[in-house]
Amino acid sequence: MNFLEKKIKASENSIVQEMGDGIVILNLNTERFYELNEIGKRFWELLTDHQEYDHAFNILQDEYEVNAVQLHDDMTRLIEDLLKAELIIVS
Repeated sequence: MNFLEKKIKASENSIVQEMGDGIVILNLNTERFYELNEIGKRFWELLTDHQEYDHAFNILQDEYEVNAVQLHDDMTRLIEDLLKAELIIVS
């Protein structure tokens, strides 16, 4: 799925708690947890603050000096996982 120019926001059923360098997100409907490491946490922050894939992509690429193709693949995989876990909404 292509998330360029898409708005991404946290689901109303998500509760986030910091845990060490990362975060844990609880889906209140399923009562399942999803854990993100430090980079995943940063991605979550960018999405929930700005809600735009492109914006989050550009900032993460600058901050972590990662290959654009690898970052796109990683972000796409994470977004798909968060969607399956019903933790985000994409529009």
